[in-house]
Amino acid sequence: MYRKWLAATCLSLSCVFVADPAAAQMKKSSFNILMLTDLSSVYSETSGPGDVEFVKMAVSDFGGKINGVPINVIVVDNKLDPALSVNKAREIIDTQGVSLMTDVSSSAAAIAIAKLANERHILTTFVSPGTTALTNEACSKYTWHYGYDTTAMSAPATKLTQEGTKKWYFIAADFAFGKSLLDSFTKAVKANGGQVLGYDLVPFPSDDFSSYLLKAQAAGAQAIGILESGQDLRNAVKQANEFGLVDAGIKIVPGQINLSDVKAIGPDAWKGVTAALIWYWNMDDESRKYTARFTKDLKFYPGDIHAGNYSAVYQVLKTVQEIGTDDPDKVTEAMEGKHFTDMFARNAVMRKRDHLVVKDTLIGQVKPSSEIKQESDFFKIIGTVPGDQAYYPESESTCKHDW
Repeated sequence: MYRKWLAATCLSLSCVFVADPAAAQMKKSSFNILMLTDLSSVYSETSGPGDVEFVKMAVSDFGGKINGVPINVIVVDNKLDPALSVNKAREIIDTQGVSLMTDVSSSAAAIAIAKLANERHILTTFVSPGTTALTNEACSKYTWHYGYDTTAMSAPATKLTQEGTKKWYFIAADFAFGKSLLDSFTKAVKANGGQVLGYDLVPFPSDDFSSYLLKAQAAGAQAIGILESGQDLRNAVKQANEFGLVDAGIKIVPGQINLSDVKAIGPDAWKGVTAALIWYWNMDDESRKYTARFTKDLKFYPGDIHAGNYSAVYQVLKTVQEIGTDDPDKVTEAMEGKHFTDMFARNAVMRKRDHLVVKDTLIGQVKPSSEIKQESDFFKIIGTVPGDQAYYPESESTCKHDW
């Protein structure tokens, strides 16, 4: 009866039905998030399932929809392979449509994906990769270097050199990330009156670092920067202990360290090691709250890259919600220059010039096992470096910003 009355009324009055304004401005019928992460290779513990879980948490916090359209998460195991990453991303963009790409394990893969993102106008947040190329020669209108970069990771080198550790030797992975770490750490040491005695670029992956470590010791190094990650980093640190370098007073400084690295070989192998952290699960009440949610489904504690994916996806979704559209040009415009603080990033700004997300960086020191009172509480936070000091100045960026 009601339908007949409505039809008759509309015939006489020319009724016009208006769709929800927010939904009407969405360009796509769903908001598809493509995660290119390492599920089966050397970074699967530091990214992989933990990244996926935090992205699902971010989607859940929006109720699974944005401006009336469903949010879908598509996960690809990129195996750290640039060609695989680009080919799978292109296939999914063509067949399913993609509104946001996130994570992108491996710096080399990220550089390749940055070109695709710019070509296809796909919003992209790089959380796993650290190379500074992403906000310099490989910068793009639609990409954001969100998690961290190698300049921020060199903060401990600055601190130790200022405190009197002047003679350094570096052992770096021979790929994009390792070379970027080498450049950043070298600049930090020299800028603070230190000396780089030498360096070695090591094929990746590698399980024998003995010759490089002994070479560094023979050179008279007071500190050895091990600019590796994953299993290679663990192998090098284990061997540094086995050769007595730590007992001899040589400081071991990793280019990057994750919670899973400490857990894998035990905190006593790392005790006293100082490293930069972009987030820590036990740093405050808010981080502990999100950790409790995370560990309900995954039975391990989250690392900083995991948490970074929550923040990256949340901030993009929040912007889309606020402006009412998923148009990548309008979302980019709204994000440029944005200041925010959330569960992951403190005092953050999304730099307009080069799309680097600048934020406070923590300095953590690994506790000996005798001081660990709670599972996976491996770090003591000994300092915070403000974002404008942790990251390279905007004036030094070589991003052309030609958009």
